Formats: sequence, C-alpha cells, structure tokens
Amino acid sequence: MNFNIFRWRRLAAAIALLMLTCATPSHAWCGSANLWISFTGGVGIDSYKSGRLKKSGMPSPIHLSTFGDVSGLAFDTSNSVWVVVDNDEVVEFTAAQLKNLKSNPSPTPSVVITGTSTFKSIDGCNFDQQGNLWVVDDFGPSIDQLSQAQLAAGSGNVTPAIVITSADLDGPSFVTFDKGGNAWVDSAGNDKIAEFSASQLTSGGAKSPTVLLSDDGSGTSLDEPGEIAFDKNGNLWVPSYGSNTVVEYAKSQLTSSGSPAPTVKLSSAIFNGPWGAAFSSKGGLAIVNYSDGTIAAFSSKQLKASGAPVPKASVTGNGTDSSQIVFGPAS
Repeated sequence: MNFNIFRWRRLAAAIALLMLTCATPSHAWCGSANLWISFTGGVGIDSYKSGRLKKSGMPSPIHLSTFGDVSGLAFDTSNSVWVVVDNDEVVEFTAAQLKNLKSNPSPTPSVVITGTSTFKSIDGCNFDQQGNLWVVDDFGPSIDQLSQAQLAAGSGNVTPAIVITSADLDGPSFVTFDKGGNAWVDSAGNDKIAEFSASQLTSGGAKSPTVLLSDDGSGTSLDEPGEIAFDKNGNLWVPSYGSNTVVEYAKSQLTSSGSPAPTVKLSSAIFNGPWGAAFSSKGGLAIVNYSDGTIAAFSSKQLKASGAPVPKASVTGNGTDSSQIVFGPAS
C-alpha cells in the first residue's frame, strides 16, 4: 500500500463527509454568513451580516418584505428560503431573489403552498436531513411534513405527506433536528421539550415522544420554551420566554425523559422574552427577544458556565414580535 495515496484518499473522504454534513439544512452552524430573523408583527424578514453582530448598535439590516406576518423560515441546500406566512402558507424565495433584495425588497414568491385542509396555525419550520420541510402547527398540535417531492412540485394546495400529533404537545412553535435525524419540538403551553425519533417520523398519527423533558422544579429552566438550537457537540440550548433565561442540556441528558437540572443557565439582563436561538459557525449563540427585537450575541466562551453574562454585542432590532432565526447565506 502506498501510504501517501492512502492519506490522500482518507483526506478526500473526510472532505466529502464535511461537505455532506454542511449541506444538511438542519446544521445551522455550517457555512453561516448572515443572521436571518422572522417577525410575526408584519415586518417581514431582516438579514444582518455576521460582521454587524460583532459590535453593539443599530445597524441597518437587509430587508425582505412579505405580504403578511412571518413566523418561520428555513434554507434548503440551494440557499432558497422557505417562509411560513400568515400561519397558513409556506412560500419560497430563491437564492437569486435574496441576492437582489437591495434593489427589490418585495419579490414575488417563486412557490406558494397552502394547506387549507390541514394547516390550522403553522409557525416555525425546518428541513430534515432528507430535504423534507417540517412545519409546526400549534393549534394541531402537530408537526407536518411537506416532502421534498411536494416542494419540487411547486405552488398549490397540498395535504402534508405526514402529520404527527401528540397529547404531550401544547402550543408548539419550533422543530429542530439533531445529528441523528431526531426531531425536537418545544411545547410552550406545558413547559416541555419533546423528541420524536427518526423512526417515528416515517409515518403519521398520534405518537408519544421518545424523550420528554420538563422543568427541573425551579420554574426557570423551561418556562414557555422557544426555539431549540443544538451546538456542535450535540448539547441542546433553549430560551425560556417566561423566565428570561437560556439553558443548556448536555447531550448525555437527552437520552431519557425527566426533569434534569440544566448544565448551564444564562440569565443575562438583556433578555426580555428570549424566543429565537441560533448558533454561528464559530460556536457563538445568537438570541433574539420576542418582546423588543433585541439581538444578543454570546461567544462560545460565555456559554461554558452559568451566570448573567453581558453579550459580546447587542443589536437593536428592526421590530418586535421576533420569531424564528437562522444563520444562512449572505444576501
């Protein structure tokens, strides 16, 4: 065996694996450039270049105007963004449209999908590793799958390919996928976090979560939990709107149901109804307040221990009623 050839083959395999991992839309820390923020108050979507989150202030965002309230957004592997509008439509804006927002901030969606026979009040959305888009229906309560084939078919009234309901969900808003393809859903109405395994996601129906996390008894670990975000080590982070905290559950705590004490609890004075959460490519955590739209950027070093850290940067947002946030492509 020629060891130089062996090394090159091994390096090529590692690069291919990295490219595949970063192509998965649910891995928000891969290739991040801009922070995209949705607003349920009719503002639309704002996009901030990552460099603008390094200094506090009120920078002007790049703006995407839509024809209604926006409660969720997710990017596919083509860098098109799929947006939940007015709780009953899912629309697509292409990568080309996003790059042209400065000259045309109100583009016509390339795809408009309605689910009038199924959707009740859909909120956040996210892609799984197979390229299917899952939307959360808080009135279902359910998580609904729009398959890759349904998205490719274009505009129309669509019945989701899979609808999963659960008696353990009460007022869910967001769905996030871990590296194993399992879905994690916040349940703000009963202060819980629910996991549905990858095998459960292959068919619809009423299902019980494989893992159900509850508040640890303090009333501040899970109190109206918002958008769930995984760091690159597989630890789960979640903001709590009701207690103005952001907590971490270690990967080892996510294997069984219970009421574990968070490994890290942040109670920064800047929190005012923290709701959206997303990790940057460098491991920093961005949190957006629902109540005032403020964006708080914390470095990875600030996430290692509990306390009340002052964020490395805070940005005064463009509007209130902030919802789902994600690091995505530059516009």
